[in-house]
Amino acid sequence: MAAADVIAELLAAIASADTPKSLVRGIASALSRHAPIQAVVLGDETPMPKISIGAASRESGDEVSSPIAVAEQIDGEWRIVERASRPTSPIVPGLAVATRGALPAVLRDLALRAALAPAIELALNHVRVVRRVADLSRQAHSRARELSAEIGMVGLQPTLVTRSPAMRAVAERVAAVARHATTVLVIGESGTGKERIATEIHDQSMRRHRPFVALNCGAIPESLIESELFGHERGAFTGAERTRAGAFERAHRGTLLLDEIGELSAAAQVKLLRVLQERRVRRVGGAAEIEVDVRVIAATNRRLDDMVREGAFREDLFYRLAVFEIVVPPLRERVDDIAPLADAILEAHARRLGLVKPQLTRAIVGRLEAHAWPGNVRELENVLEAALIVGDGKLELPAELGRGAGSRRAGLDFASASRAAIEAALRACRGKIYGTDGAAARLGLEPSTLQSKMKRLGIERGTFTRRAGG
Repeated sequence: MAAADVIAELLAAIASADTPKSLVRGIASALSRHAPIQAVVLGDETPMPKISIGAASRESGDEVSSPIAVAEQIDGEWRIVERASRPTSPIVPGLAVATRGALPAVLRDLALRAALAPAIELALNHVRVVRRVADLSRQAHSRARELSAEIGMVGLQPTLVTRSPAMRAVAERVAAVARHATTVLVIGESGTGKERIATEIHDQSMRRHRPFVALNCGAIPESLIESELFGHERGAFTGAERTRAGAFERAHRGTLLLDEIGELSAAAQVKLLRVLQERRVRRVGGAAEIEVDVRVIAATNRRLDDMVREGAFREDLFYRLAVFEIVVPPLRERVDDIAPLADAILEAHARRLGLVKPQLTRAIVGRLEAHAWPGNVRELENVLEAALIVGDGKLELPAELGRGAGSRRAGLDFASASRAAIEAALRACRGKIYGTDGAAARLGLEPSTLQSKMKRLGIERGTFTRRAGG
């Protein structure tokens, strides 16, 4: 076997390769026809006793080189692999092989090595140039997107529908925080539009062209919440038939809304805190740490500060989330917004249903404004959609909705009765809300529901704990 034949085949393989993978595969195939080659390493440093690439090198803890590619013979075929653990022998700088037994004489031939050295060096330089150009191109495209986003921020107008001073103040806080990557906590009763506030923050930010991912923590079983947040590897648990990215990975470089954050279990709170601190996630069943660049917005209808005092929510997580708070007022406290909201809702639903948008008369607006709207904007939207459908394009409001002052008066009377019952329960339980001996259980309510009612009625739990202590 002449060294000249090996040189000719190797030079042909190098000349015909157009990618790093095809280059190392071609070299491996050419060498294997003349010697019992098991693996070929093409890189900058040889010899290489152990080769690892990517996550494998980080996990192994070994000091390893960074080869361009590793080709290994598997089932008679040459494939690019992530790890080649066989001992390797250097042929020329940048090229090493693993063989069965001693290095064959043809590969020790000085003439072959002298002829291969400049060819391998040229091939490696070509690959480096191609990679550098690709890196610069990616950087340029990324910077162009960032500049485009910055330019788009100029003159960007908020889209929140509001006339009331309370919501204008909310809009101002949204505009102030949107341009920063600060974590935001949105607080408000159910149906007030907390997710709408979160999307508005995202849409006014430089991340608006990136993903917006919303996850309702209260709607996911505790056994699945970790998988939903952080993802899982195939086979991590029964039913995990494929690898799945979690909410943090899907929201990479964008915004993640964690709705009903107060419903997270203690175990999930610990893991969420770690991710917020380290900006890395680990999938269920996985070992690799995955970096994430995510702007987190949390939303809740509960008093997290009270939950912290009662030991139901981690204090360190609370302070991680409550960097910038936005409190969304209930609809009954911003009656001025009912007419413009109703107009926008009617336009959207009429377009979707293929109906002509009906006019909002003063009489209809008066009835809408007279209603207490315990379900807030969500209830308003449901009522108007149903009214459109029933009226076939006309606005047929329910007969009992907002008739004179009775609707709001009935709401006020009910509020007074609710206040008396809640205060009596808190007094009897010395301000305790949670547990079988707490006020929520005494009233037959969920603790979150009781806290929402207390907030709406302006009832402070501390009043009853102080009385008990005195």
